[in-house]
Amino acid sequence: MKFDEKTIKEKARSLVDELMAYYKDDNWLVVKKYILRYSHPDVRKKFTTRHKDSKKHTLNEFEKDLIRYCNDIYNIKLRLYEEDKHYD
Repeated sequence: MKFDEKTIKEKARSLVDELMAYYKDDNWLVVKKYILRYSHPDVRKKFTTRHKDSKKHTLNEFEKDLIRYCNDIYNIKLRLYEEDKHYD
């Protein structure tokens, strides 16, 4: 079964809601790993992968939208720490 864009967003937000009942820190990678572990492959495809050489992370618009969602709903400003960021 293939999910449409709206369903993918809803499923990702549902997992965020589930995690935020317990997680109160601000590390985006913890949230991302939780979503990746418990989501459908169509949802996982929306996330970035680590850079092949540096093994560090970047954010795409889908991820930024989830971070904004956490900030708006839970007042938790998730962030990608400097030591985890890949710069071109």
